[in-house]
Amino acid sequence: MDFPTTTSWRPVFLPRNYHWQTALHTPRTTRYAFLGGGRPAADFSTYLMADGINEGGITCAELYLPGVVSYASDPVADSINLTPQDFINWVLGEHATLAEVVADLPQVTLVARRWGNDPYVYPFHWILSDRSGQTLVIEPTGGPLKAQLNPVGVLTNTPILATHLQNLNDFLKIPGSEFTGRTVTAARDYLQSGAPLPTGTIPTTRFIHMALRRWGTRPMTTTAASLHQIFHWLAEVSLPYDPSRRAELNHNYTHYRAIIDISTATYNFISRKSGRLQQMTLTPEMAAHRHYPHAYAPE
Repeated sequence: MDFPTTTSWRPVFLPRNYHWQTALHTPRTTRYAFLGGGRPAADFSTYLMADGINEGGITCAELYLPGVVSYASDPVADSINLTPQDFINWVLGEHATLAEVVADLPQVTLVARRWGNDPYVYPFHWILSDRSGQTLVIEPTGGPLKAQLNPVGVLTNTPILATHLQNLNDFLKIPGSEFTGRTVTAARDYLQSGAPLPTGTIPTTRFIHMALRRWGTRPMTTTAASLHQIFHWLAEVSLPYDPSRRAELNHNYTHYRAIIDISTATYNFISRKSGRLQQMTLTPEMAAHRHYPHAYAPE
Protein backbone atom coordinates (compact mmCIF):
# COMPACT_ATOMS: atom_id res chain seq x y z
CA MET A 1 0.00 0.00 0.00
CA ASP A 2 1.69 3.13 -1.28
CA PHE A 3 0.42 6.54 -0.24
CA PRO A 4 1.83 10.07 0.03
CA THR A 5 0.88 10.64 3.66
CA THR A 6 2.61 10.28 6.99
CA THR A 7 -0.53 9.08 8.80
CA SER A 8 -0.03 5.74 10.52
CA TRP A 9 -1.82 2.87 8.78
CA ARG A 10 -2.78 -0.21 10.77
CA PRO A 11 -5.13 -3.19 10.68
CA VAL A 12 -8.71 -2.09 11.38
CA PHE A 13 -11.87 -4.08 12.15
CA LEU A 14 -15.25 -2.48 11.36
CA PRO A 15 -18.36 -4.27 12.68
CA ARG A 16 -21.83 -4.95 11.38
CA ASN A 17 -24.29 -2.08 11.92
CA TYR A 18 -21.44 0.41 12.08
CA HIS A 19 -22.72 3.96 11.56
CA TRP A 20 -20.23 5.92 9.54
CA GLN A 21 -20.24 9.15 7.60
CA THR A 22 -19.05 9.69 4.07
CA ALA A 23 -16.85 12.67 3.27
CA LEU A 24 -20.03 14.23 1.85
CA HIS A 25 -21.48 14.03 5.40
CA THR A 26 -24.00 11.40 4.39
CA PRO A 27 -24.70 8.73 7.03
CA ARG A 28 -24.39 5.08 6.06
CA THR A 29 -24.56 1.81 8.00
CA THR A 30 -22.64 -1.40 7.37
CA ARG A 31 -24.46 -4.72 7.08
CA TYR A 32 -21.31 -6.82 7.07
CA ALA A 33 -18.19 -6.77 9.23
CA PHE A 34 -14.83 -6.36 7.52
CA LEU A 35 -11.14 -6.27 8.29
CA GLY A 36 -8.30 -4.54 6.47
CA GLY A 37 -5.69 -1.81 6.40
CA GLY A 38 -6.95 1.61 7.43
CA ARG A 39 -6.47 4.87 9.25
CA PRO A 40 -8.84 7.23 11.09
CA ALA A 41 -9.86 10.56 9.70
CA ALA A 42 -8.18 13.44 11.49
CA ASP A 43 -11.27 15.65 11.60
CA PHE A 44 -14.33 13.36 11.64
CA SER A 45 -15.26 9.96 13.02
CA THR A 46 -14.72 7.53 10.14
CA TYR A 47 -12.01 5.12 9.08
CA LEU A 48 -10.48 5.24 5.62
CA MET A 49 -9.80 1.70 4.38
CA ALA A 50 -7.20 1.01 1.70
CA ASP A 51 -8.01 -2.69 1.39
CA GLY A 52 -9.82 -5.45 3.24
CA ILE A 53 -12.03 -8.52 3.34
CA ASN A 54 -15.60 -8.81 4.61
CA GLU A 55 -17.44 -11.71 6.18
CA GLY A 56 -18.90 -12.71 2.82
CA GLY A 57 -15.41 -13.27 1.44
CA ILE A 58 -15.23 -10.17 -0.79
CA THR A 59 -11.89 -8.37 -0.97
CA CYS A 60 -11.28 -4.88 -2.29
CA ALA A 61 -8.20 -2.68 -2.62
CA GLU A 62 -7.66 0.79 -4.08
CA LEU A 63 -4.78 1.86 -6.33
CA TYR A 64 -3.84 5.13 -8.03
CA LEU A 65 -5.16 5.97 -11.49
CA PRO A 66 -4.12 9.58 -12.16
CA GLY A 67 -4.89 11.36 -15.38
CA VAL A 68 -7.89 9.37 -16.57
CA VAL A 69 -10.46 9.22 -13.76
CA SER A 70 -13.75 11.03 -14.16
CA TYR A 71 -15.60 12.12 -11.02
CA ALA A 72 -18.75 14.22 -10.71
CA SER A 73 -18.25 17.78 -9.51
CA ASP A 74 -21.27 17.63 -7.21
CA PRO A 75 -23.60 15.02 -5.70
CA VAL A 76 -26.35 13.74 -7.98
CA ALA A 77 -29.96 13.45 -6.82
CA ASP A 78 -31.35 9.92 -6.32
CA SER A 79 -27.84 8.46 -6.44
CA ILE A 80 -25.51 6.84 -3.93
CA ASN A 81 -23.01 9.68 -3.71
CA LEU A 82 -19.57 8.68 -2.45
CA THR A 83 -16.13 10.18 -2.54
CA PRO A 84 -13.41 7.88 -3.90
CA GLN A 85 -12.12 7.22 -0.37
CA ASP A 86 -15.62 6.10 0.75
CA PHE A 87 -15.87 3.43 -1.93
CA ILE A 88 -14.23 0.49 -0.11
CA ASN A 89 -16.40 1.01 2.98
CA TRP A 90 -19.46 0.87 0.74
CA VAL A 91 -18.30 -2.23 -1.13
CA LEU A 92 -17.26 -4.28 1.89
CA GLY A 93 -19.79 -2.95 4.38
CA GLU A 94 -22.92 -3.31 2.24
CA HIS A 95 -22.43 -6.36 -0.02
CA ALA A 96 -22.23 -10.11 0.50
CA THR A 97 -21.20 -11.05 -3.06
CA LEU A 98 -19.45 -9.56 -6.06
CA ALA A 99 -22.71 -9.94 -7.99
CA GLU A 100 -24.38 -7.56 -5.52
CA VAL A 101 -21.60 -5.02 -5.99
CA VAL A 102 -21.88 -5.19 -9.78
CA ALA A 103 -25.67 -4.82 -9.62
CA ASP A 104 -25.41 -1.71 -7.41
CA LEU A 105 -22.62 0.06 -9.35
CA PRO A 106 -24.96 1.98 -11.71
CA GLN A 107 -26.50 3.69 -8.68
CA VAL A 108 -23.14 5.08 -7.50
CA THR A 109 -21.80 8.53 -8.28
CA LEU A 110 -18.19 9.22 -7.32
CA VAL A 111 -17.88 12.86 -6.33
CA ALA A 112 -14.67 14.87 -6.51
CA ARG A 113 -14.44 15.95 -2.88
CA ARG A 114 -11.55 15.66 -0.47
CA TRP A 115 -11.77 13.11 2.33
CA GLY A 116 -11.33 14.88 5.64
CA ASN A 117 -8.19 16.97 5.66
CA ASP A 118 -6.53 15.06 2.81
CA PRO A 119 -4.88 17.61 0.51
CA TYR A 120 -6.16 16.09 -2.74
CA VAL A 121 -9.05 14.25 -4.33
CA TYR A 122 -7.25 11.00 -5.04
CA PRO A 123 -7.71 9.19 -8.37
CA PHE A 124 -8.38 5.50 -7.76
CA HIS A 125 -9.25 2.27 -9.46
CA TRP A 126 -10.16 -0.84 -7.48
CA ILE A 127 -9.47 -4.57 -7.64
CA LEU A 128 -12.05 -6.95 -6.13
CA SER A 129 -12.15 -10.71 -5.68
CA ASP A 130 -14.03 -13.43 -3.84
CA ARG A 131 -13.89 -17.10 -2.92
CA SER A 132 -14.95 -18.16 -6.42
CA GLY A 133 -11.57 -17.07 -7.73
CA GLN A 134 -13.13 -14.29 -9.81
CA THR A 135 -11.24 -11.00 -9.95
CA LEU A 136 -12.78 -7.72 -11.11
CA VAL A 137 -11.49 -4.21 -11.70
CA ILE A 138 -13.56 -1.03 -11.44
CA GLU A 139 -12.16 2.01 -13.25
CA PRO A 140 -14.08 5.33 -13.12
CA THR A 141 -13.03 6.63 -16.52
CA GLY A 142 -16.40 8.10 -17.55
CA GLY A 143 -20.03 7.08 -17.70
CA PRO A 144 -21.80 4.75 -15.26
CA LEU A 145 -19.49 2.65 -13.12
CA LYS A 146 -19.00 -0.90 -14.32
CA ALA A 147 -16.79 -3.86 -13.47
CA GLN A 148 -14.53 -5.73 -15.86
CA LEU A 149 -12.96 -9.14 -15.45
CA ASN A 150 -9.27 -9.14 -14.61
CA PRO A 151 -7.90 -12.44 -15.95
CA VAL A 152 -4.32 -11.83 -14.81
CA GLY A 153 -5.37 -11.17 -11.20
CA VAL A 154 -2.76 -8.40 -10.81
CA LEU A 155 -3.19 -4.64 -10.61
CA THR A 156 -0.90 -1.73 -9.84
CA ASN A 157 -1.29 2.00 -10.19
CA THR A 158 -1.87 3.74 -13.52
CA PRO A 159 -2.48 2.97 -16.40
CA ILE A 160 -5.84 1.29 -16.92
CA LEU A 161 -6.00 -2.50 -16.89
CA ALA A 162 -6.27 -2.83 -20.69
CA THR A 163 -2.99 -0.96 -21.14
CA HIS A 164 -1.31 -3.07 -18.45
CA LEU A 165 -2.34 -6.24 -20.31
CA GLN A 166 -1.05 -4.87 -23.60
CA ASN A 167 2.26 -3.95 -21.97
CA LEU A 168 2.59 -7.44 -20.52
CA ASN A 169 2.06 -9.08 -23.90
CA ASP A 170 4.43 -6.63 -25.56
CA PHE A 171 7.12 -7.48 -22.99
CA LEU A 172 6.64 -11.21 -23.62
CA LYS A 173 6.40 -10.66 -27.40
CA ILE A 174 2.88 -12.10 -27.53
CA PRO A 175 0.62 -10.59 -30.22
CA GLY A 176 -2.65 -8.97 -29.20
CA SER A 177 -3.89 -7.40 -25.99
CA GLU A 178 -5.73 -10.39 -24.47
CA PHE A 179 -4.40 -12.37 -21.52
CA THR A 180 -4.43 -15.95 -22.81
CA GLY A 181 -2.76 -19.31 -22.33
CA ARG A 182 0.05 -18.09 -24.57
CA THR A 183 0.71 -15.28 -22.10
CA VAL A 184 0.85 -17.77 -19.22
CA THR A 185 3.21 -20.09 -21.09
CA ALA A 186 5.47 -17.19 -22.07
CA ALA A 187 5.53 -15.91 -18.46
CA ARG A 188 6.52 -19.36 -17.19
CA ASP A 189 9.19 -19.74 -19.86
CA TYR A 190 10.58 -16.28 -19.14
CA LEU A 191 10.86 -16.86 -15.40
CA GLN A 192 12.40 -20.30 -15.82
CA SER A 193 14.96 -18.92 -18.26
CA GLY A 194 16.55 -16.91 -15.48
CA ALA A 195 16.23 -13.67 -17.41
CA PRO A 196 16.09 -10.59 -15.17
CA LEU A 197 12.71 -9.32 -14.07
CA PRO A 198 11.90 -5.70 -14.87
CA THR A 199 12.62 -3.47 -11.87
CA GLY A 200 11.90 0.08 -10.82
CA THR A 201 9.17 2.17 -9.28
CA ILE A 202 7.10 2.75 -12.45
CA PRO A 203 3.67 1.06 -12.13
CA THR A 204 3.86 -0.55 -15.58
CA THR A 205 7.14 -2.23 -14.59
CA ARG A 206 5.73 -3.36 -11.26
CA PHE A 207 2.69 -4.86 -13.00
CA ILE A 208 4.83 -6.91 -15.39
CA HIS A 209 7.12 -7.97 -12.55
CA MET A 210 4.24 -9.28 -10.43
CA ALA A 211 2.41 -10.90 -13.37
CA LEU A 212 5.58 -12.83 -14.24
CA ARG A 213 6.02 -13.86 -10.61
CA ARG A 214 2.44 -15.03 -10.27
CA TRP A 215 2.04 -16.92 -13.54
CA GLY A 216 5.62 -18.10 -13.87
CA THR A 217 5.77 -19.72 -10.42
CA ARG A 218 4.23 -23.07 -9.58
CA PRO A 219 1.79 -23.07 -6.64
CA MET A 220 3.42 -23.37 -3.23
CA THR A 221 2.67 -26.46 -1.13
CA THR A 222 1.81 -24.78 2.19
CA THR A 223 0.19 -21.58 3.36
CA ALA A 224 3.33 -20.61 5.28
CA ALA A 225 5.46 -21.04 2.16
CA SER A 226 2.98 -19.02 0.11
CA LEU A 227 2.97 -16.16 2.61
CA HIS A 228 6.75 -16.04 2.76
CA GLN A 229 7.06 -16.09 -1.03
CA ILE A 230 4.38 -13.49 -1.74
CA PHE A 231 5.68 -11.10 0.93
CA HIS A 232 9.07 -11.42 -0.75
CA TRP A 233 7.50 -10.58 -4.12
CA LEU A 234 5.78 -7.54 -2.62
CA ALA A 235 9.08 -6.39 -1.14
CA GLU A 236 10.61 -6.55 -4.62
CA VAL A 237 8.14 -3.93 -5.89
CA SER A 238 7.82 -1.80 -2.74
CA LEU A 239 8.52 1.93 -2.98
CA PRO A 240 11.36 3.17 -0.75
CA TYR A 241 10.85 5.62 2.09
CA ASP A 242 13.07 8.70 2.13
CA PRO A 243 13.16 10.38 5.58
CA SER A 244 14.39 13.62 4.05
CA ARG A 245 11.14 13.85 2.04
CA ARG A 246 8.80 12.99 4.91
CA ALA A 247 7.10 16.40 4.91
CA GLU A 248 6.52 16.47 1.14
CA LEU A 249 2.91 15.89 0.11
CA ASN A 250 3.99 14.01 -3.04
CA HIS A 251 6.40 11.57 -1.35
CA ASN A 252 4.73 8.28 -2.27
CA TYR A 253 6.17 5.26 -0.45
CA THR A 254 5.08 1.81 0.74
CA HIS A 255 3.47 2.04 4.19
CA TYR A 256 2.70 -1.64 4.52
CA ARG A 257 2.46 -4.96 2.70
CA ALA A 258 -0.63 -7.11 3.19
CA ILE A 259 -1.80 -10.53 2.06
CA ILE A 260 -5.44 -11.60 2.37
CA ASP A 261 -6.13 -15.33 2.56
CA ILE A 262 -9.69 -15.47 1.24
CA SER A 263 -10.16 -19.13 2.18
CA THR A 264 -9.71 -18.36 5.89
CA ALA A 265 -10.51 -14.60 5.92
CA THR A 266 -7.06 -13.99 7.42
CA TYR A 267 -5.42 -10.60 7.06
CA ASN A 268 -1.60 -10.67 7.11
CA PHE A 269 -0.02 -7.26 7.66
CA ILE A 270 3.61 -6.06 7.75
CA SER A 271 4.18 -2.36 8.42
CA ARG A 272 7.19 -0.53 7.01
CA LYS A 273 8.24 0.64 10.46
CA SER A 274 8.29 -2.67 12.33
CA GLY A 275 8.80 -5.23 9.58
CA ARG A 276 6.91 -7.72 11.80
CA LEU A 277 3.98 -9.87 10.72
CA GLN A 278 0.55 -9.33 12.29
CA GLN A 279 -2.16 -11.89 11.54
CA MET A 280 -5.88 -11.43 12.23
CA THR A 281 -8.74 -13.70 11.14
CA LEU A 282 -12.27 -12.42 10.58
CA THR A 283 -14.13 -15.30 12.24
CA PRO A 284 -17.93 -15.76 12.28
CA GLU A 285 -17.79 -15.20 16.06
CA MET A 286 -15.96 -11.90 15.61
CA ALA A 287 -18.49 -10.74 13.02
CA ALA A 288 -21.43 -11.71 15.22
CA HIS A 289 -20.24 -10.49 18.62
CA ARG A 290 -17.88 -7.54 18.14
CA HIS A 291 -19.94 -4.38 17.95
CA TYR A 292 -17.34 -1.62 17.92
CA PRO A 293 -14.56 -0.61 15.54
CA HIS A 294 -11.09 -1.67 16.57
CA ALA A 295 -7.78 -0.32 15.30
CA TYR A 296 -5.01 -2.78 16.10
CA ALA A 297 -1.87 -1.36 17.67
CA PRO A 298 0.98 -1.33 15.18
CA GLU A 299 3.73 -3.76 16.13
